Amino acid sequence: MSTLPLELEDLIIDHIRGDKKTMASCGLVSRAWLQLSRPNLFGSVTLRDHTYKDFLRLKASRRCTFIPSIRTLSISRPEMDTLYGMDFTELIPKLAGFPSLLSLRVFYVCYLSADSVNKFLAVFHDITQLHIHGTTFEAPHHLIALLARLPRLEMLTVRTMFRTPATGIQKLPGLPMPPDPPRSLQVVGLHLEYGYTSLFGSILKWIAKGPPPIRTLRLSGIWPDELPYVGNHLRTLGPTLRDLDLHLVSSTSSQAVTENLTPHLACLAHVAHLTVRVGIGNRHWNAYCALLAALPHEPAALETLTIFLDGHWVYLDGHDWVPFYAAVHVHTQLRLLRIRVDSGLFSSWAVKEILSQVDPEFAARASVEVELSIGEP
Repeated sequence: MSTLPLELEDLIIDHIRGDKKTMASCGLVSRAWLQLSRPNLFGSVTLRDHTYKDFLRLKASRRCTFIPSIRTLSISRPEMDTLYGMDFTELIPKLAGFPSLLSLRVFYVCYLSADSVNKFLAVFHDITQLHIHGTTFEAPHHLIALLARLPRLEMLTVRTMFRTPATGIQKLPGLPMPPDPPRSLQVVGLHLEYGYTSLFGSILKWIAKGPPPIRTLRLSGIWPDELPYVGNHLRTLGPTLRDLDLHLVSSTSSQAVTENLTPHLACLAHVAHLTVRVGIGNRHWNAYCALLAALPHEPAALETLTIFLDGHWVYLDGHDWVPFYAAVHVHTQLRLLRIRVDSGLFSSWAVKEILSQVDPEFAARASVEVELSIGEP
């Protein structure tokens, strides 16, 4: 038995939390350590096509004692396999009975029908985090109906598509009109595949019905015709938004940004951390600088700015960074500027060139980090 003070045991276990093999070995030596280690050893479970049946048998066993320790459940399927493996609709009812479950991750479950949504709500009603990646819903209403009935939901990330090209948030057969978004929702990440522009808008319209106090918003794969929905939604967020991540596809033009995003940027006065991902062609660069210049700098809230620039097929050596730094300079509270450049036509000298154009006054009060990724164009 361990004779170490309890506080020291907790510290050691926390230090080796990522090394489950070592943690399990310690638990075999000391039953007290095993009890302390259980939340880390069994806190996260991943079900795959070749493991979920064994897990269900273990879960049903009288000797199973770790179920109360599970806080995160991941259901992960092969990305390209949509024909074989687990039947998610049949699996859901068998996953009832996780009293401590807070986070659910669903990867590449090919299709969630309306029946699946109803079963899902009956089993996972109390989760606070939901991550859905590579899953198809029948229509936006089914996704919205699912999200609206998770009253404790705090964090949501969705990368999905839909079978039905419906618009708005109209009622579909078998589903009532959804209530407003959960007021607990604080972190939202959306990525919809291209071709679902109006559906992207319908989800944002639902969030805007009764906007929760969202602190973090990530919108990925934003195509030019989706910008009006994004701009209108930014206007509804209010002063709670602190972290914003926008991923604009490389075909986004200066005019599209100026017309659809710039007029709505006044609502971002309280954003402290901003990330923008965009192509860096000449037609995009002016729009990008205009977007940064249009960000409100009174009150001065922006502390961290991260930009990801896709420069494939563009020669960036000798690129003029002065307009960019001029747009950034007005943000007096900015303390960290990160620049990530991905380009197949970018020499290592460009990093020095980017840094050499930093305004001395700006460099005196903020850190500037430049990272170059040279890939195939």
